[in-house]
Amino acid sequence: MKRFVGIIVIITLLLSGCSGKKDEGMKEVEYTTESGETGWIYLPESMEDTPEQERPMVLLLCAPGKSAKDKLKAAGWWEQAQEADFLVLMPKYRTTESYSQTDRLMESVNYAIGNYPIDTTRIYATGFSNGGGAVTALVNDYPQIFAAISCMSWMMPIKHLSSPYEMPFQIIQGSEDLTLEMDSGAKRVIDDEVWGIESLMRYNHLLEHGEAKDFDKTEYWGYEPDEVETSTIDGKTWTFSNHYKDGYTVPFGQMVLIEGGKHELNKDEAFVAWEFLRHYTREEDGAVIEAE
Repeated sequence: MKRFVGIIVIITLLLSGCSGKKDEGMKEVEYTTESGETGWIYLPESMEDTPEQERPMVLLLCAPGKSAKDKLKAAGWWEQAQEADFLVLMPKYRTTESYSQTDRLMESVNYAIGNYPIDTTRIYATGFSNGGGAVTALVNDYPQIFAAISCMSWMMPIKHLSSPYEMPFQIIQGSEDLTLEMDSGAKRVIDDEVWGIESLMRYNHLLEHGEAKDFDKTEYWGYEPDEVETSTIDGKTWTFSNHYKDGYTVPFGQMVLIEGGKHELNKDEAFVAWEFLRHYTREEDGAVIEAE
């Protein structure tokens, strides 16, 4: 059986990332694109010493509200961006929309690419709740842009299942989040996520021919993983259900269940998400490559 050695690394990152760093280390810049899209870009302070060095970027869709910085910190990305030396793009977006605003979101992504030294082979997308739906919407329309995605606490199905672009994906969910109990007593995620998981599994050819969902056999997710790992983070049990793809040594699809987790931001999720995302790059020809 394959083993995801990155789980051990997660604990190391969590311990180092939660060491109480102050606001130094990240710079907040508000931006406005030519067409009027607005948001914030967060730059690691290391850019002052090496301003020309290309760095990865994480697109964060997290309904910032009044204080984007506070939401960024609550979601854990402030500390993680400092630790791993990448940019965070946090555009304003309409939380009541998903598939209808992908062009607007890409306007912000293109603005960041045009104005900052970004490694375009390492652009990632993540979102919490409605932001998770916006992430899968972007995959539907712009899969060639992102090297990997992480959806937290909600998502929407992929519409176009036939695509030349594979998409490594991670889903993070709390056991007390948006879940349902079946007549058998087994738990499962809500319908949008059920369909979303199935669409991503099919999109990436991770299902065997004729394989069907079975929540009695595999609670919450419905599909039996190639490997299950567990870890204790901040006193809670996190279960990692990993699906592997030929040619890759790390999970191509990963479902993460937080025991007792609710529908709320969790700082630890950023560290867990980055440990998954960082393993992938997307080359100019669109191929997904496992990073060293």
